[in-house]
Amino acid sequence: MPALQRPHLLIVSDDPDLSDFLGEGLVYAGFWTSVIASAVQTLEVFRLRSFDLAIVDAELGGIGAPELVRRLRGRSDRSAAAARTDIPILAVVSGPTFDAAPLLHAGVNAVVSAPIELPDLAQSLLGLVRDWRREHPERLWADQAAQTTS
Repeated sequence: MPALQRPHLLIVSDDPDLSDFLGEGLVYAGFWTSVIASAVQTLEVFRLRSFDLAIVDAELGGIGAPELVRRLRGRSDRSAAAARTDIPILAVVSGPTFDAAPLLHAGVNAVVSAPIELPDLAQSLLGLVRDWRREHPERLWADQAAQTTS
């Protein structure tokens, strides 16, 4: 895959072990990865650039993962801001008993439960981005878009 057509994946987690595991492991699966440890920082970053998909840690501190996703999708009753993104968002939950309903209602596209197997996660992410790109063929890859605005 050409460099500018590799999916740029944003990982949002304040858990350094999870961030390192995903950030380093998914590079080998063909993704560019960026890691942000704060929901508020994530909202600011989306004002400046785009990504092809995102992973959000369900146990994110601060405003929390469901509120972050609502704000990214423009669905928050706490913020009048328009949607910042419509890219696929996958949530990582701590286990099968974790209640993922608030995340799904907020606008995540998929949920994966720990323990995470990187090959399975990579396939799920590639499927999400492939389906999204099929619905949005006119959209540039995030890094292509960044190059055209530089």
